[in-house]
Amino acid sequence: MRLELPEVPHCYFCELQRGGDGHWALWAEDELTMTMLNGRQYERGQSIVITRRHAPTLLDLDDDELSAVLIAARRAAEVLLDTLAPEGLLLYQNNGVGSGQEVPHFHLHVVPRSPGSDWGFGPPHLTELERRTNDPRYDHTAHTDEKREMAIRLRNALPG
Repeated sequence: MRLELPEVPHCYFCELQRGGDGHWALWAEDELTMTMLNGRQYERGQSIVITRRHAPTLLDLDDDELSAVLIAARRAAEVLLDTLAPEGLLLYQNNGVGSGQEVPHFHLHVVPRSPGSDWGFGPPHLTELERRTNDPRYDHTAHTDEKREMAIRLRNALPG
């Protein structure tokens, strides 16, 4: 099953690579990736790592790109730590409309977390989940039948 992707007239990240309007935000690059400041600064220094090749989701990346993305994310994390001294770093990535993906081109968010953030621990949707702590689905210490069954289902779906 393929994921539904956002419908856009053109790929914003491919346009950036060609020197488009947001090219000013580029702050690191290598053969396979580019790292830039996210235009939406929910957290100061929030950046994204994109692949140079147009690949809509994580599932479309090859092994070299996967490796390069994590190496670039680590490089970005080190620079953000040295520059901004945040209390933590958050990495997140959306695949498909159902996860909130807005640009149909793989990108990994690298977000420095600092005091005073209104995000809670994680992206904004997790702040809402933190408010529901009495529900065992959201409690990592609660070992429910539903969670056990899902782990078994996923384990059984592994190839080989």
